Amino acid sequence: MSTPPYRILTDDEYDRARRAAGAAARRYGSDVGGAVLDELTVSVLAAVGVFEPAPEPEPDTCTAQYLPIDSEKFGPDVLGVWQQCGDDPGHVGTEHDSGELGWRDDTPGAVPATAGQEA
Repeated sequence: MSTPPYRILTDDEYDRARRAAGAAARRYGSDVGGAVLDELTVSVLAAVGVFEPAPEPEPDTCTAQYLPIDSEKFGPDVLGVWQQCGDDPGHVGTEHDSGELGWRDDTPGAVPATAGQEA
């Protein structure tokens, strides 16, 4: 099975999509914002293979991140939601685990640890 095509938006593109989703909701009398608006935006974009930019890694853990991109493997609660490895910085190996998902550095959608963090 091949990896589905995907694209990661720039910060500006994501912000414009989020603002447009909020404006559309307000036109129909719903004033959504914050986490609800983020989840709506991420879910709609992920359904068509477009994803938000990677967040800044949390400090004091491995900086490797993973973006679940395959709608056939992941449900809407995980599809398009960035995961960060919860292991200690510089842990040995190329396998990572967020506590919810595990991945390898060569998995489509993976962002290996930043330089200086690799074992």
